[in-house]
Amino acid sequence: MIGTNIYISQETQESLIKAAALKEISVEELASSLLRESIQEKFGQISYSSEKQGKFSINPLGKMQPYAYLADPNEPVISADDWEMNQNFEVNDL
Repeated sequence: MIGTNIYISQETQESLIKAAALKEISVEELASSLLRESIQEKFGQISYSSEKQGKFSINPLGKMQPYAYLADPNEPVISADDWEMNQNFEVNDL
């Protein structure tokens, strides 16, 4: 956990104290949860909980879908004409 000092206006302080009293939680706990939610909204869905963080870094491609391969698996990737052209080129080089 990182401790930090932040500046908030007197009006915001009073609102935070009132909201914490209504929720029956500490001002620090309310401020921490508000800050955590705001950071997640601003910078994306990043997990800040140490219990959720694994030994390895998060895979940035984890939620992406792979592209669809639309070719026919029975059809050759290289056309017969291109294949013959490449074969002739290699033979002529020798």
